[in-house]
Amino acid sequence: MESTEGTSVRTTVAAQAPQDILDTIVPLLKRSPNDDRPVILMTCGLAGSGKTTLVKAVIGVLPQFTRLSIDEIIFEEHGLYGVDYPADDKLYEQYNEEADAIYLDTFRRLLEEKKDVVLERSFYAKEDRDEFKKMVEDGGGRLVLVYLKAVDKEVLWDRICSRSAKGKEANSSLDISREILDRYWAGFEAPDGEGEVVVDVLPALH
Repeated sequence: MESTEGTSVRTTVAAQAPQDILDTIVPLLKRSPNDDRPVILMTCGLAGSGKTTLVKAVIGVLPQFTRLSIDEIIFEEHGLYGVDYPADDKLYEQYNEEADAIYLDTFRRLLEEKKDVVLERSFYAKEDRDEFKKMVEDGGGRLVLVYLKAVDKEVLWDRICSRSAKGKEANSSLDISREILDRYWAGFEAPDGEGEVVVDVLPALH
């Protein structure tokens, strides 16, 4: 993996397709005549950090990438949480496990086919990141890890509230309370020295 350690992009992720972020990340996602390995973009960040916004902006510039998202898989299979199926934690956990299996199988197939892929998920645990990194390396791919780093928890809460006010959709159907955010925040293992590109997440635009 080519190291991008120490690279930091400081801008407002809330902006639609912020060009300065793309100017830093997109060149890292391109194959070259000297390195034609499939490129795997791994997002890392808590709820509200702007993963989906960033991924959609990247794919808008590099449409050859295939996006894998647990939320999108659940939506395609079952619809919206609390709308198309009951807001039941056990049921959601079951659907999440099913979607995770589909996510993993699809990723392995795409990697075998030498496709460029975006792994959109929180990757909150280093063990999880290491597992996928090994799959990428064993499959002959090149990993680019982008860490969306919130300056503090209140920034995430503000962004989550702003997103919720716009209504439910595939990537934000789960109801995230203060308690859930506190739990996410406490359990998050931030990447450090993993070759990560760091994007500072600022308050949402209102």
